[in-house]
Amino acid sequence: MNSQPTVTRISKEEARAPSAMVATKDREATRAGLEMLAQGGNAIDAAVASCFAIGVVEPASSGIGGGGYLVYQVGEQGGVIGFPMKGPLGATPDMYELTGEAATGSFGWPGVVNDDNIEGFRSIATPGAVAGLCEAHRRFGKLPLSEVVAPAVRLAREGFVPNLFGLNQIGSTSGMLMRYDELRRVLMPGGNMPMGDVVDRAVLKQPDLADVLEAIGKGGADAFYKGDIAKAITSDIRQNGGILSEDDMASYEPIVWDNGLEFGYRGHTVRVPPFACAGITSAMTLKLLDGFDVASMAHNSADMLHAYISCARLAYADRFQYLADPAFADVPWNGLVSDDYTELRRAAIGDSMNGAFEAGNPWVQEGREPTSVLPASRPAEDKGTTHLCVTDSEGNAVSMTNTVMSGFGSGIIPKGTGVIMNNGMMWFDPAPGRINSIAPGRLPLNNMTPALVMNRDGVRMAVGASGGRRITNCVTQQIVKALDFGMGPQEAIDSPRVDCSTPYTSIDPRLDAAVVEALEKRGHQIRAIPESFISSGYTTFASPVAIVREADGVRAGVDTFQAAYAEGL
Repeated sequence: MNSQPTVTRISKEEARAPSAMVATKDREATRAGLEMLAQGGNAIDAAVASCFAIGVVEPASSGIGGGGYLVYQVGEQGGVIGFPMKGPLGATPDMYELTGEAATGSFGWPGVVNDDNIEGFRSIATPGAVAGLCEAHRRFGKLPLSEVVAPAVRLAREGFVPNLFGLNQIGSTSGMLMRYDELRRVLMPGGNMPMGDVVDRAVLKQPDLADVLEAIGKGGADAFYKGDIAKAITSDIRQNGGILSEDDMASYEPIVWDNGLEFGYRGHTVRVPPFACAGITSAMTLKLLDGFDVASMAHNSADMLHAYISCARLAYADRFQYLADPAFADVPWNGLVSDDYTELRRAAIGDSMNGAFEAGNPWVQEGREPTSVLPASRPAEDKGTTHLCVTDSEGNAVSMTNTVMSGFGSGIIPKGTGVIMNNGMMWFDPAPGRINSIAPGRLPLNNMTPALVMNRDGVRMAVGASGGRRITNCVTQQIVKALDFGMGPQEAIDSPRVDCSTPYTSIDPRLDAAVVEALEKRGHQIRAIPESFISSGYTTFASPVAIVREADGVRAGVDTFQAAYAEGL
């Protein structure tokens, strides 16, 4: 008699449509995007509408108090709009008092007294979301901005019923809700969880946020960054010891990169954001892997995973050693993604790595010495981010990641605004004198890597994920599963994967025991995610979204265990 427990696997059905698709982390946000497409809008209109809406219905993960990146292809124009959070002008390297602990929090930075860099008024960085979304709409949108923002305004003013995932997010941050009065007032109306019933289904209303969103729809980014709204946000923050100022808000500008960072993989062109995010780490991982014939290996075999893990770990080693805001540190951007450096690093991958994943020396490929060298910001072991993808009937596509950082960001809602503010200062190394230490106006190194994959016929795939440092390994594996193994987007998302963002490699317990043993013999430190986490959906892996365009239509996949939802036209 078989004594092994029976495990039920759950998967969402892959979404299919003839010409257009919207895939987000919530049904209401997806339908906001579809509403734009139905009104004659394009992929940009749909993506911007969905992003504004997701900030209303998924406030723990994203919103206008955060920031992100939008990778686009609109007609013949392609590139990246960056709107990450930014260190306020009043930020200083020694602004936090250190506890002496070597590693704390989800990012493993040195400990800070009262966790001031993780939550509260002093953890807030300058938000970029509104600037980036409005810039994307200004450049490429077809519908009036007021119409694009309208679904989000409606959801905030008329209310909605939080799904089980949203209720879990509220419940899991009960300590934060107790600490911050305005957060509790907004998310727990009347002091109760917004459960809803058959009579009153719209139970979570956010009228203050609705007013702010409506003002943005009428006045664009200036309505948020200048005038009464900016004054209300910053005055409350500064009255409570924070440093975000009206000057920080008024001076924020998004960054536009034509083409972005592009590189080849399996005869396709992959586009990701450049510089101080995870785009270059994804590029390095896939460029290294492009030299291995993984398609000839069995999917998730020991050989295939050894190649992938080795490439990912070499990319991470260079990431922590070199990457930073290029305005504040000399970084060998060209050397890191050069073909010569890729070949040199790939040659270091043997049959057994024995844990030897050290940073290389890309300055040789730069053909120069660094102007300055700072000690690495090398964190120890490592929740709030969202991702969405859109394709329209004209072949335009968007892959966008937006975040308020950890769950409900800083926990701060400046009174009267309804805007949950980020805790973007958590991205910085709080110890002075390192490559990613705090500086006024500095962009912290972040983990976002939305991607578009293109061939001669246009955009083939839009993909991205939420999940902190685990994002880049998630995104690159989705691309590998699609291009090397021919998986559809939902199958790729549901299949087992690995993560190399910590000192050990996290694996799905569904991997064959013989494969795990073979990887350990090759020098990999393996740790399986508990089976109960996998079956319940509460894993430590990132949460992907993907759309694939084929000759007969578009297909989409989303995280089975979140409230994610894809629908097309």
